[in-house]
Amino acid sequence: MDYLDRLIQLAQVEGKINVLCRFQGSWQLKHQQEPEALGIFHIISKGECRLTLNDQQSYHLKPGDVFFLPHGLAHRIDSKHQSAVATEENTPLTALQQLQHGPFTLRTNNQASHDFEMFCGYFHYSGHSTLPAILPEYWYLSGNNSSVAALLELLQKEALLEIGTVSVVNALCNVLFTYLTRDYIQRSQDVTNGVLGALQDKRLYHSVNAMLQNPENSWNMENLAELSTMSRANFIRLFKSKTGTLPGKFLTGLRMQKAELLLCNTNKSILAVALEVGYQSEAHFSKAFKLKYGISPSKYRVQRIEK
Repeated sequence: MDYLDRLIQLAQVEGKINVLCRFQGSWQLKHQQEPEALGIFHIISKGECRLTLNDQQSYHLKPGDVFFLPHGLAHRIDSKHQSAVATEENTPLTALQQLQHGPFTLRTNNQASHDFEMFCGYFHYSGHSTLPAILPEYWYLSGNNSSVAALLELLQKEALLEIGTVSVVNALCNVLFTYLTRDYIQRSQDVTNGVLGALQDKRLYHSVNAMLQNPENSWNMENLAELSTMSRANFIRLFKSKTGTLPGKFLTGLRMQKAELLLCNTNKSILAVALEVGYQSEAHFSKAFKLKYGISPSKYRVQRIEK
């Protein structure tokens, strides 16, 4: 498992494509800021539109393009027919109809035909995970990407409501998240800070990746510095300058993320979880977990089950 696979696993990413927009002529949609740990994306399958961030930055989107807002940033989407100064009063949201179309909520302006089609969805991830912190405010993936083009073709087929559509669409959504994140990492080689910056630094890669893959190991400053072929002092100094935190605190965070994963997806006892993430006692683990999440591991598990 490489570091991206591991980050996605620890983040417990759950994606869903739940809205299908089909519009004709002029229209406008406004999206408010989403809650923490919720990313939004739009896939253009037919026609063109303009997406505007903070009423300033605008992007012209064409068929096959994907626009990803990992932190749910507020934005507006206009038809290509709208003027640059369009407001909700020009095309009020009340003019749109919402219908159920299989697994999708169909949004339409009640036209017999449509010259624009867009799939919309979201990604939910653990609010304490490392992954969201490395993602940008927004990311644009061109329709020229062959992998995305193939995925969009499958989505359009599923919009015809074949049997098993929900399972296929949700699986495609998780594939899309990996495509988007991979594309960002591959095209962000100049990132020098944060966890991504540390992973892209040849001096720190082996130590950071080792903690990611096996946070339960008995890591200390000496053996981590050895992996980075640096002195203990230089390793700590470089790690903090890159990530803004100390190696020990970063390691504890990874252990808690793995614990969260086990609590949510297995029936293992609290003691078994504690041992599996590197703690020698249930009491020590429970104290560290409560310090991070504000509640005990057992209560956290119950809350997640109830959700």
